[in-house]
Amino acid sequence: MPRCSQETGEPHYSRRAALARISAAAMVPLLAWPKQASAVTPLENGFDALVRSLGFRADLPGMALLVQQPDQPAFMRCVGSAILKDRMPVTPQTMFELASVSKTMTSTATLMLHDRGKLSVDDDIRKWIPELPEYDKGQPIRIRNLLLHTSGLESYMALGDVPAKNKDYWLNSDYVGEFARRKVPLKFPTGRQYEYNNTNYMLLAVVIERVSKQSFGSLLRKEIFDPHGMKTAFVNEGPGSIPVVPGRVDAIGYGKVEGKWQELWGTPPARQETMLTVGDGAIWCSLEDMAAWDMALRSGKLLKPQTVKRALSPAKTRDGQTTPYGFGWDLVFGQRGRLIGFAHGGAWAGFGAFYHHDMPSNRTYVWLCNGLEFDGDQLREKLIKLVDKHGLK
Repeated sequence: MPRCSQETGEPHYSRRAALARISAAAMVPLLAWPKQASAVTPLENGFDALVRSLGFRADLPGMALLVQQPDQPAFMRCVGSAILKDRMPVTPQTMFELASVSKTMTSTATLMLHDRGKLSVDDDIRKWIPELPEYDKGQPIRIRNLLLHTSGLESYMALGDVPAKNKDYWLNSDYVGEFARRKVPLKFPTGRQYEYNNTNYMLLAVVIERVSKQSFGSLLRKEIFDPHGMKTAFVNEGPGSIPVVPGRVDAIGYGKVEGKWQELWGTPPARQETMLTVGDGAIWCSLEDMAAWDMALRSGKLLKPQTVKRALSPAKTRDGQTTPYGFGWDLVFGQRGRLIGFAHGGAWAGFGAFYHHDMPSNRTYVWLCNGLEFDGDQLREKLIKLVDKHGLK
């Protein structure tokens, strides 16, 4: 079974920048601008000029962008194509792979189970995944170590080809089995340092499934998607897991191969790679779903206040360092170490996604893309200036 392409440019988002470069393909010169509703406000005009400067055009992979603030009309703007061969335009209903932005929902689901007393973030993970090696009786890997990326576990992506139950793809269970079979050693003692690692959130999805006695996708559907208006969100857990919705458009992730755009990732019948792990990625959402997700986070209905506070608090490692990551969120600090925001981004096989909540303005910025490389810091900073100048009305 051929090895799939790995997630690119997927370290944590630093406190200073709160954003990594969304990677997929090389920039291209602007030759034409997508036809869409005429820009009628200064904010729309400013945004259109900004994305033109980033290289977007109608016949190239596109982007969907959201700026949301309570008591203000949401600003949504879409550019480019979701499917190049059909020149299918990106819309607020277009579905995108969230890549590691999925971790924000995985952490929330974990903490919901914590709030209900179904598990504790202080549980030894071997309580729920006993087949994993016992690395250190005195310093076991706890669920909070997975949430904080301080477990010390090896990346499952570094294990290479592993025995699989299905000949066409790998699932979480295949990698758990390989950690158990090989007794894969730790990279560093648990809790000693922070290192962003997809294994942590892949294992959280396994814990969620075993605690709830249902699939990861089923729990998210029942507890997060349906109750909070994320009408089209789903988890790609493999063939047969994706809901059939007439008229839904699933974007395809693109990358440049020898100067030509190639399909890298998508839902069937578009090209599928062979790694179908969940928890660290695999959630698909539209821009409208992400607007609903932002409102759910603001609602106070997902988690207890004390749990939210803990999730957005940095932790200390055993070597005395402060982690830049909370429970599923990159933490953004301003002057004198004051928390001013929380964010997460991701990139996978042509897709890029980003969520950033700015606490002083109470605004949220989201963008989803399927192939262009652009400077996310530049986009965020210029977009904030545009919104500060013109407002959302």
